[in-house]
Amino acid sequence: MIEALTNKDLLRRCLPGVTQNSNECLNSIIWSILSKTKNHGYRSIRGAAALACIYFNQGRSGLLEFFKDIDIDVNDELINTILGKDQERLRKSIVATQKQNDIRERKKTDSFRINCSRSGHE
Repeated sequence: MIEALTNKDLLRRCLPGVTQNSNECLNSIIWSILSKTKNHGYRSIRGAAALACIYFNQGRSGLLEFFKDIDIDVNDELINTILGKDQERLRKSIVATQKQNDIRERKKTDSFRINCSRSGHE
């Protein structure tokens, strides 16, 4: 098992740091709302899971609709903060995606060059 987990190809795929699957990400959001060091009741966990789902699927701006539904007034400062944080999250996501695409493209180009040099077509 250790040999499989230390396989160079597997480790190379983990280098970009985007190995977290969506379930792990949702759990991470839930536990950022609730403390792991305290015991929580069913309602608290269910509420945190609901908020985490809204955040995971719609970003922070999804919380604005939730606040409206439960009659919590929000001011302009909160709206601007939430929208700004969502924009920053999207910007970071675009940068990370571009990095991934660049890495894939570089790998394709390198692989093509290696194949060409092996076949003597360089």
